[in-house]
Amino acid sequence: MEKFDNTKTKILRLIWGTIPWLMVALIAAFIWIMVGKILQERERLVEAKKAAIKKNVEPVQVITMPLKPKRVLDKINLPAQIGPYLDVLVKAEVPGQVLNVVVEEGSNVTRGQALVQLDDRDYRARLARLEANYRLAKLDYERIAALAKKQVTSPATLDAIQAQLKDLEAQVEEAQLALSRTKITSPTSSLVNEIMVERGDFLAVGDPVAQILQLDPVKVTVGVPESDVAAVFNLEEADVIIEALNGLRVKGRKIFLSRQPRSLARLYDLELSVPNPNGYILPGMFARVELVKRVFNQALTVPLYTVISQGEERFVFIEEDGRAKKRMITLGILVDWQAQITSGLKQDDRVIVVGHRFLDEGQEVKIVKSVNDPREILAP
Repeated sequence: MEKFDNTKTKILRLIWGTIPWLMVALIAAFIWIMVGKILQERERLVEAKKAAIKKNVEPVQVITMPLKPKRVLDKINLPAQIGPYLDVLVKAEVPGQVLNVVVEEGSNVTRGQALVQLDDRDYRARLARLEANYRLAKLDYERIAALAKKQVTSPATLDAIQAQLKDLEAQVEEAQLALSRTKITSPTSSLVNEIMVERGDFLAVGDPVAQILQLDPVKVTVGVPESDVAAVFNLEEADVIIEALNGLRVKGRKIFLSRQPRSLARLYDLELSVPNPNGYILPGMFARVELVKRVFNQALTVPLYTVISQGEERFVFIEEDGRAKKRMITLGILVDWQAQITSGLKQDDRVIVVGHRFLDEGQEVKIVKSVNDPREILAP
């Protein structure tokens, strides 16, 4: 009997010990249920408030632009420098005193035209002496040759006079060449940029005489980064813009691409030939060269400012059935102020280009204007 009473007592103590924890659990469950109901009610009130606001807010006035495929060029714009197509430093080939400067600086000359005339009297005298000796040696050769046929003289004597004749012939040709070089001529049809001698100057072999520049065409040199070299391997021409001539835009024809970079900048020299019939393009001017890397013939583009970024997301708003619809997009290349859209939009989608910053998904909009080009927005 005493053992039964002890068991009963333990059971009662266990029940009384459990009741407080049970009450705590019930209270916690009640609080959790009430919090859930409060949050649901809060969300309902917020949605109701938003719906009421949307219902009372006037439609947002927007401007739209229907998407049309167009040709887009992926271009790079690089600084360049203009130089002469040819820059030749004419030098004296024989010594002599300057007798006359035939041309003036800035004048155009043709190939072979005289620039400077040296005193040629010594050269003419030497040539005359050698020509006289040559004629005498030729007569001696003919006379000895006749005797050799009659076997009156030995073949060795004939060979000696023949060798002497050949030597004099070579000396005459050398003297004629030296005489011709006393008239210093232009090696190409170009412009005389500088005359470096005056009448009375004595020139030695190798002394500079004049600088000749070929300025039609001119040569444009641009440094192409290593990352873009592949894009210019098959290039045939490129646009050259010269700001000093009011933004003159001309076509340049590719003539050379270096196969080794210059300095540590890892730039490869690309040389272009640019016509210059009027002579307005001068060496030393700076230019910019537009190089086309890729061509997209059916690209969809939107103004860059219409793209909204939120974290990693990129989206635009389009108008559909009088309401704003959010479209997630993927961007391609950027060309000036345009962004290529590679996914997320299709042809004829009406992209909102004005008013898009004030929109929410599904908000009612009113189209006040539709444009085909963003530059039409400011047009009356």
